[in-house]
Amino acid sequence: MKYKHLFWGLILIAIGMLFILNNFGIIHFSWFSFWRLWPVFLLFWGIAILPVKDMVKYILLGVVLISMFFVINRLPEGRPWYWNFRHPGHSFYWEWNDEDKDSTTTKTFSDQNLSVPFDSLAKKGILNLDAAAGNFKIKGGTSEFLSFAKSGDIGNYELTTKDINGDKKITLKMQEGTSRHNIRKNEVNIKLNPKPVWNLEMSIGAAAVDFDLSEYRIDTANFEAGASSMVVRLGDKNPKTVLLFSAGASSIHVDVPKTAGCQVTSESFLVSKTLEGFENKGNHIYQTANFKDNKTKIYITIKTAVSSIEVARY
Repeated sequence: MKYKHLFWGLILIAIGMLFILNNFGIIHFSWFSFWRLWPVFLLFWGIAILPVKDMVKYILLGVVLISMFFVINRLPEGRPWYWNFRHPGHSFYWEWNDEDKDSTTTKTFSDQNLSVPFDSLAKKGILNLDAAAGNFKIKGGTSEFLSFAKSGDIGNYELTTKDINGDKKITLKMQEGTSRHNIRKNEVNIKLNPKPVWNLEMSIGAAAVDFDLSEYRIDTANFEAGASSMVVRLGDKNPKTVLLFSAGASSIHVDVPKTAGCQVTSESFLVSKTLEGFENKGNHIYQTANFKDNKTKIYITIKTAVSSIEVARY
């Protein structure tokens, strides 16, 4: 049997088994574990394309798998949450030792609900979000300028605002000294007021992002991501919307309305790319047929490494 046939079959079986064991509560595994392992897939891919006999590839694959097993199992008990293959059956806690290892402190984290009151004088909102790890969602309107709800044990967020020449700058980030690595849950839901124009600055680590921005007037959105899964839905509320994705090993899916003209510039390599309803204009530029004469335009620039990119129209 050829190595490439057996190899990819075993990879899919292994991933499926991990999620089945997680669903039955035998281990604790999440998509973030999968994204954190993306460099390993480069190793597997490299082995697959080596110009050597299949037997040598099997030996190299075995060495990599055995090495991974010993490395993961030598991690300390306080291993990061994405390496925790034990089911978290107890309540959330944070535990650490000081330098002398004489005392142990336990700190609990509660859910958070933060908001920025509506300001009719602010015509533009600038949101800076340090997403860290977890599941992040933006969807729906609010009578406030912005509302924020968090549940989980990652730590506490802080919200600061600053008014600059009619713009309201909002920063959401982890409070210093409260963030954790061995977390088990971080669910964040954000709602924006649809009246102002919005500029979004998103710093995303190992996170799953689901942003439905179709009801907002989006001017610019800048996504800086590591190993993330991003789903973004745009609308046609603003005459011009500019998006920039700078990512490592990420999955990116963008929905754009058919009523708007859209241009995608892809500066990427080692990517799986699906651009539904776009024409290749050369120089890594793709446009919808209605882009040139449309009064509503969406510009998307994607700069990624090993990623999956899909732009679809609805």
